[in-house]
Amino acid sequence: MKFGVFKRALVAVWCVSAAWIAFHPGLVRAEDPLQPPAGMVYIPPGTYTMGLEGASNKYPHKVFVDGFFLDKFEVTQKEYVAIRGANPSKFEGENLPADQVTWLEASAYCKQVGKRLPTEAEWEKAARAGTQTAYYWGDEHSGEYAWFEDNSDETTHPVGQKKPNGFGLYDMSGNVWEWVSDWYDKTYYERSPPANPQGPETGTEKTLRGGSWYSGARHQMSATRFWSEPHLRNSNFGFRCAMDAPKTP
Repeated sequence: MKFGVFKRALVAVWCVSAAWIAFHPGLVRAEDPLQPPAGMVYIPPGTYTMGLEGASNKYPHKVFVDGFFLDKFEVTQKEYVAIRGANPSKFEGENLPADQVTWLEASAYCKQVGKRLPTEAEWEKAARAGTQTAYYWGDEHSGEYAWFEDNSDETTHPVGQKKPNGFGLYDMSGNVWEWVSDWYDKTYYERSPPANPQGPETGTEKTLRGGSWYSGARHQMSATRFWSEPHLRNSNFGFRCAMDAPKTP
């Protein structure tokens, strides 16, 4: 076929395709802006009750959180070393969660991969996955969902071995405590804004959530809060990253 004939045929095909699209717009689908990036889960916007009755630092209050993306698993040592180079972990294994990571290092890692640490309000909304029970699976602790002091053999375990929560997130209870972005203040809930709280403006300690392989059952409740100075390491401490999602109409 001569080039001129081929060119005219190509233009004809393009015109027919454009006309078909014009008359069938509903059949042409754009990419879903809420499709999670690889390894992440979309957490939809909504209001929930954050906190727990009867605890001095867990004052129950209504909170609205915008939709966001959250890592499906805790950041593994393989992922951490690929970005940061060194492995600070006490328990070594590519698929084990990175542990002995300071808040400063966790925050830096998330920034390097184009993400951020979740806020405390985001973390609890994601952990609860629509529940208001003590744990995201009910009011009684269960080793089917979490590594804790009674079943961990005093070590971390490869991520994703326990049952996920309703959003498809793994290890939101147990394995390692997870750093969040907020400074810790035990009375902050009493004055927290009703939408997208970011935590106190300043402080001396950062907040951790979720409990760990070393924790008792009560430390793995969805509302449980823990805290530590941002430069300190502990074999109980790890993290996962979050990312902003487009706002829905």
